[in-house]
Amino acid sequence: MELTNISPELCELIGAIIGNGNLWTDGSRYRVEITGHPQLDKEYFDYLSTIAYHLFKKKPYPIRVRQRGLRWRLQSKEAFTVLAGLGLPVGQGKSYKVTIPEQILQKNWDLIRWTIRGIMDTDGTLFFSKKTYDYPIYPTIELRTASKKLSNQLETILLQNGFRARPRGNEKEGFHVALYGLEMLKRWMTAIGFSNPKHTNKILKQKTFI
Repeated sequence: MELTNISPELCELIGAIIGNGNLWTDGSRYRVEITGHPQLDKEYFDYLSTIAYHLFKKKPYPIRVRQRGLRWRLQSKEAFTVLAGLGLPVGQGKSYKVTIPEQILQKNWDLIRWTIRGIMDTDGTLFFSKKTYDYPIYPTIELRTASKKLSNQLETILLQNGFRARPRGNEKEGFHVALYGLEMLKRWMTAIGFSNPKHTNKILKQKTFI
């Protein structure tokens, strides 16, 4: 696969790895791995397996629970080479230095948004609180990361595309970029959306929605 052939599917997989994945090699084996919730992420990981096969013509290992986390693993030198070539960190310390690759940032919003979707689907949170209402119907979308540069990227991109993104956090506690209220959730659903059913299922359970 050419590095210039950046598709929505590749961007979404990259986002998932940025959110809660890693690249690993010992020089003879090459691995892409993503970790998720053992009950909530199974359907989403099946979806990622379909994407990976379409991109690299190789099936990931059967999804399994390991160390109380759901593990998605693709053993592929081609996938590793493409992803590392785009600038995703290899090995330990990824969480603190990962960023959205420049080759994606140079593309248009129609590709960048797929990367943000992947980040949200693996490492983002959607929850509803009461605020001034009788029921927990006030939505918050929150993206968390240990990478300050990634947090800054997300804030800038979202602000540039009509979102009221509010950052907070520090090196010790991590960095958060949050979107508050029904208007922002509606905009997210229109402009970015979710692929992980654990997010859409929360929305379907609400008494009021879009």
